[in-house]
Amino acid sequence: MVGASNTNELLRAALNSGRTPSAGGRPSASKRGSRQSTPSKMRSRAESREGSDDEFDDAASMASDDTWIETADDDSAGQKAAEAGDNWETIFDEATDSLGEKRAATREKALATIVRVMSLRYLGDELAGSRIALLEALKRSARSTKSEKESMLALLALGQWFVSFGMDEGDEYAGAEALLRTLVSDHKSASVRAVALNILGIANFVAAVDFNDAADVMRFVSERFFAAGAASAPAALLRQALETYGLLLTVLVDGNAQLAERTFERAFAAHMRALAADAVDVRVAAAQNFALMHEALGGDDFERQDELVATLRALRQESAKRHGKRDTHAQRSAMRLVLRSLEEGEAPQMHLVLGGRQVAFDRWQRIVRLQSFRACLGGGLPVHFVENPLLQDVFGVRFGRVDGPAADAARVVVSPKSELAKMRSRDMRKKRSAHNAQQAAFDFD
Repeated sequence: MVGASNTNELLRAALNSGRTPSAGGRPSASKRGSRQSTPSKMRSRAESREGSDDEFDDAASMASDDTWIETADDDSAGQKAAEAGDNWETIFDEATDSLGEKRAATREKALATIVRVMSLRYLGDELAGSRIALLEALKRSARSTKSEKESMLALLALGQWFVSFGMDEGDEYAGAEALLRTLVSDHKSASVRAVALNILGIANFVAAVDFNDAADVMRFVSERFFAAGAASAPAALLRQALETYGLLLTVLVDGNAQLAERTFERAFAAHMRALAADAVDVRVAAAQNFALMHEALGGDDFERQDELVATLRALRQESAKRHGKRDTHAQRSAMRLVLRSLEEGEAPQMHLVLGGRQVAFDRWQRIVRLQSFRACLGGGLPVHFVENPLLQDVFGVRFGRVDGPAADAARVVVSPKSELAKMRSRDMRKKRSAHNAQQAAFDFD
């Protein structure tokens, strides 16, 4: 399975600017390096079925590979704000005030603080009164043409804004969507385009009431990255396009399964081409979308099932000469999981440690959604998982007690069969179809 988002890698590169992190914030040796050269996290996810659970321990999260907010010395204010108790508001307010400064370096430092605080604290209640002013300031910074770093940080903060405040903010989403589409289409930096594409998916997932909005963004992604005549994109950007497409596919499946099936059929050939890409991450993202759609079809085969299975088997057995042993091992593990879903109907198994509690996920839909939120929140995922009602609604979680020897350890159970999960799915379907209850289903024809 896909590991920490490409967004994390891009932001680390922008934030670190070639400096060596301090020892306290440096990733451990087993997690050091880029996504391309460090597939251990992918392996842990892909091999979770074999008993190697992927753990996200918040006690060590700020030293993990998911620490895209690695800002070394220039984010000391953000770190202090996240740990300052009652004083965090003062530091946060100073940072938001600094977004109007002329010097790009000052704005970048302020944005690093905002990103860190919004990641490590759920601010949905504390900043409700000033949320719109903050949103507008972030949009202004995201438009920056002088600083790639400023744009990327502002976009990440924009995604966190929607995670904290975005429910029922359809009007604000409409304004942000226009900006994000423009950045995805026109920005000269592929890194900024990739982050904007990631945040476009998150914002749509959280704030767009109508599932047809998700279908429209999926069409936008397809036209720019999947169409036969589309310009070739860097691997990182293509991978993000596949991941955003997958996230919104989960929305479309909930809202109109038949439309989701027809939509994916149009992108089937593009996903097959992605399986032949040079980058392992692109291959894995495409394979994951196949598994996601197969799950949504209730296990029914695709029309080109035999061709797909043959391709996945070839990737599972590919020699290490092309990509090296580590990347090849990651690819084989991921393809093995996808093949088990397609051929045997076996659900994936993924376990994380969040807030000191074990969380189990056993559907591709939930894993895809989790990966998107993890990319946006990084080390703050455990905080939002416990305190943010949005994530609790999305994942349909409830807290229980484990019987037996581990009776003292709390366990979070995430199951598609739980009453909370069923209720959440029903409510989300009603919300997303409310605006089009009297209209024919939107299609791409």
